[in-house]
Amino acid sequence: MGRAGPVAFLTDEQRRNYGTFNQVPDDGQLAGYFLLDRDARRRAMTCRGARSQLGYAVQLGTVRFLGTFLDNPEDAPAEVVAYVAEQLGHPGSVLAGYGAERTRWDHQIAIKDAYGYRDLKGDAWWKLRDGD
Repeated sequence: MGRAGPVAFLTDEQRRNYGTFNQVPDDGQLAGYFLLDRDARRRAMTCRGARSQLGYAVQLGTVRFLGTFLDNPEDAPAEVVAYVAEQLGHPGSVLAGYGAERTRWDHQIAIKDAYGYRDLKGDAWWKLRDGD
């Protein structure tokens, strides 16, 4: 089946790997996508508890870097979690259990609202996912 449309240039592997970490971000990528400016840090720190603060900040960096949220934010590479946790003054271990909490969904909504992210819907998602 031929590929047509705006995602014709993507390989099957690129479509399969969308929304996942295929490698650990390098130092430049960490600084470019996961560095918390004053506003991002303030937003994270308004979350209740260290786990929620770190979870929010990891999700913010993840959506910046990947263009989407992870199914489970705890799947972010340890290097990413450590980089973000250090900025917040928390150990990376406090993220444990965050992926099972409802709070992560609330944080995704808050991040979308605050930063203007939108979900891919309808044809845009299916074309990316399936290549049709």
